[in-house]
Amino acid sequence: MVRKTSHAGSFYPRFKEQIIAMINQWIAGEKVAPESEEALALLVPHAGYIYSGACAAKGFHYISQQPFDSFIILHPSHQAIHFDYSVSPFEQYETPLGMLNLDIALYELLTRNNPDISNQIRYHEIEHSMEVQLPFIKYFFPEAQICPVMIGRPYPQVAMELAQRLKSAINGTEKRVGIIVSSDLSHYYPATRAEIMDSIFAEQFLTLDPEKLWHSIVSENCEACGIGGILTLLYYLKEIPEARAKVIHYTHSGKVTGDNTQVVGYLSALVYR
Repeated sequence: MVRKTSHAGSFYPRFKEQIIAMINQWIAGEKVAPESEEALALLVPHAGYIYSGACAAKGFHYISQQPFDSFIILHPSHQAIHFDYSVSPFEQYETPLGMLNLDIALYELLTRNNPDISNQIRYHEIEHSMEVQLPFIKYFFPEAQICPVMIGRPYPQVAMELAQRLKSAINGTEKRVGIIVSSDLSHYYPATRAEIMDSIFAEQFLTLDPEKLWHSIVSENCEACGIGGILTLLYYLKEIPEARAKVIHYTHSGKVTGDNTQVVGYLSALVYR
């Protein structure tokens, strides 16, 4: 079963050569992670490439010299929240740069004893927050496999349960598995307010404390549409005490469009040890 592209030609270019040219331009002169930083996870945005593509590309480029075999992609559903989370069952994923294959072993580990968590087929087919990450993965890690997990209810109790599944699945494989968390930040505020809110988010994220970050979210001090995946990552990291985080790049849509009246915030951040 193949997941066809739904957003090529809208969120990102339809043609391979265009995507490659854009990425090459965005990463020219950018740094990669030193050997002392073993990447565990990457937080990247998921808007249209003209807005957030450069930010995401810089994040993927930063970890591009590390030997990942597979990526678990934690991303929100923008269509429904009547389910906790759902593991994508497609065996192949189409991108303009070529196919990506499902990591079947990770899929089976994540769905073990719960056949119902892969049944949101239509939502997987149309969700952009996962799809826009695929060309980046294919560009930087052409042989890597993927296992996308779509989150419906973005609440701490769901994140804690999923984090335990991630721990069991990652520990159950000998592969080098990275976690990609897909999220934009503040939505449609004046740039000055957005930058304040996004700086609060970044500060909280860097502490790797899910409870503090969740409190900031529910207090409306900051925003992240992918908060379910972010919390899942942070709960997963609780058993990795040596984990650290750093900002790779921050921007917002106003810096592209020149319109600072209503912007969306974008952050690439690394978790490493």
